[in-house]
Amino acid sequence: MSLGSSIAKNTVWLMVATTGQKVIAFLAFYLIARLTGPHITGAYFYGVSVTSVFVILSDLGMTPVVIRAIAGNREDGPRLFSAVIRAKMLLVPIAVLASIGYGIMMHQTPEIMGTIALACVAMAADAIHLILYGTLRGKQNLKPEALGMLIGQVVTAIGAVTAALMQWGPMGLAGALGLGSIWNVIWASRAAIKHGLHWVTPSWLDFRQLAIEAWPFAVAGMAVKVYSYIDSLMIQAYKGTTAVGYYAVAYKMTYAMQFLPLTFTAALYPALSYAYANKEHEEVKKTFVGSLRFMAAISFPIAAGLSALAPRLIPALYGKAFLGAVPAMEVLPWVLVPIFMDFPIGALLNGSHRAHLKTMAMVGTMVANAILNAVLVPVYGPLGAAWAGVFSFWLLFAIGVGFSYRDAGGVLMILSLLARAMIGAGVAWVAWYYVGGLMPLPMAFLFGAAVAVILVFAVGLLGLEETRLMWRQLRNRFIKQDQIHAS
Repeated sequence: MSLGSSIAKNTVWLMVATTGQKVIAFLAFYLIARLTGPHITGAYFYGVSVTSVFVILSDLGMTPVVIRAIAGNREDGPRLFSAVIRAKMLLVPIAVLASIGYGIMMHQTPEIMGTIALACVAMAADAIHLILYGTLRGKQNLKPEALGMLIGQVVTAIGAVTAALMQWGPMGLAGALGLGSIWNVIWASRAAIKHGLHWVTPSWLDFRQLAIEAWPFAVAGMAVKVYSYIDSLMIQAYKGTTAVGYYAVAYKMTYAMQFLPLTFTAALYPALSYAYANKEHEEVKKTFVGSLRFMAAISFPIAAGLSALAPRLIPALYGKAFLGAVPAMEVLPWVLVPIFMDFPIGALLNGSHRAHLKTMAMVGTMVANAILNAVLVPVYGPLGAAWAGVFSFWLLFAIGVGFSYRDAGGVLMILSLLARAMIGAGVAWVAWYYVGGLMPLPMAFLFGAAVAVILVFAVGLLGLEETRLMWRQLRNRFIKQDQIHAS
């Protein structure tokens, strides 16, 4: 199989699995919130957030190093994998102790401490199966990971909904998370052995090489975890567990949409890497600008729709018990425009050997987010955390523009795309909020969506010819030619 065919096949598997996971996870969380209410939901979300911050200690950026080494057919690839497994035997207990220690330091209730402890089981299992899946990624085989993660999500969802129905509280929900992670360890172990993974005794030089190569990934991973979850930790500390439950609903509804740019980037990254490696500068520019336009075109309708419809969506989906989530939900979706448009920037920087610049941007964002949360959350609670997220991700995007504008043909090109997206977002928000407010919710959704689609073309983010070309490219990438002619 050619490299292009391998990339396309892996991208399809990743897209299907990621989409399925996100849908299942969102539906499960929706049912959990409806069945348990904001307090139990908040306790569970907080417990998972604690372990999600400290999980970086269980890997420290080592898995990407192994993926890169095995993908490059490096001689030390198997030894680096074995070194990672040994290192995790020490690092995983440290991550567990850090998570539990944080809970003790914050004087958490026995219920929350139990939730953190059970979430640590999932964290430990994740640390193992992610490195096993990483070796398969290095071998250009994403099918076992895609299937395993999808089935694991189903296991977690069934367990979590059962725990909610049986009223087992946040500890039962965290236990269900552990079941899915343990399934992935079993599945990933069998798949890795089946595909020829062997244990090789590493040397001290291998550990040294691993540390040298892993530290940039560790710093970037730490930054992501901190600015992704510090808001929940601060909300719990200042406003209590129920407030975390309100924020969790807004957070899940907003960030569930990230699967769209994630799957798009899975195909974009190798394309940019190939064009850059072959010095096809015009192709790099064309692909980069086109991806920015596409991300702007799909992000502003989602952001405007979620924000404008929040006062009606929250009570309709989650009930009046979650009305406290509405203020945060009106603000938080505006992170989606900079997040979506930052994905092509990240793909470009990583594909053109400028990953250190992306790491710098993420560290800067982490610091800004921590400061903003410390200032805003004690006063405004979940709403303050939402504003901190919006400011932080716009900062991340702005820094990324500073690193990549030359590849787009100048900063004015990017600012033009951004301006058109925000004009479209403003008009769409008004249509959804004011005109849609006079309609039943389903009709309001359809009306606003139709207006947004018209605006995408009206502001010039996409054209009919570009849309047809994009469809043909996707069809050619994911469907064999003989299948096209036979249909």
